[in-house]
Amino acid sequence: MRRVLAILALCLALPGLCQAGVLVSPVLVEAHAVEAGDEIVLSCTELTGRERLLTLSLGLFDQDAEGRVILQEDEHAQALAADIVELPFREFRLLPHENREITLRVRSADFASAYVVVYVRAAQAAVASRLAVLLMLSTGAAKDDLSLADLHIDGSSLALTFHNRGDRHGTASGMISAYDSAGDLQGEFFVESGRVLPNRQRRTYLALPTQPHSVRFTPLEDLGGQFLVSDALW
Repeated sequence: MRRVLAILALCLALPGLCQAGVLVSPVLVEAHAVEAGDEIVLSCTELTGRERLLTLSLGLFDQDAEGRVILQEDEHAQALAADIVELPFREFRLLPHENREITLRVRSADFASAYVVVYVRAAQAAVASRLAVLLMLSTGAAKDDLSLADLHIDGSSLALTFHNRGDRHGTASGMISAYDSAGDLQGEFFVESGRVLPNRQRRTYLALPTQPHSVRFTPLEDLGGQFLVSDALW
């Protein structure tokens, strides 16, 4: 039985990505409990009143320690992505102002998590350009396992490093409690890691309105666990 996935489409405060007169939406798809045969629907719209020839291709993506996306489009990455996601075609035309749905199919769910890129290129553009749609896919048994690996105080700035030991991407969040040298609470501040891929670390930064002597991190999902760092120890 085919399922059209109920996806969480995160468009970075925009309805989609636009390049060479073509709007593609969504730009990020996050789908959990993926099964073989599931479908993901993308939308492509021509905006300038010109017929467009577009091509589709696949790749993978990773992230660096700052959370930036690293695109992988070598032959090995393309082959791995093609084992996971099936494109309906490699080339198609958009008529002037046409909106067209592109249905991707999950070919295999033999993975815990997979991070696939769908590239949309304008074949006739004067300047080579492409749009990258990120697919963050995980199967039902996959779990994230995030923890705070390091915390560094530099005046009123904090650098926090989160590590994901799980086999699915996830996000960590918690409260920073700031204390002065007498141990008095100066304030509490919310912090979030952003998405961290499996077996990856990600740094995030927090600017405080004061210069604490020490800080304590309390995860929101596990209020029993805490991480204490004193400025005197670093």
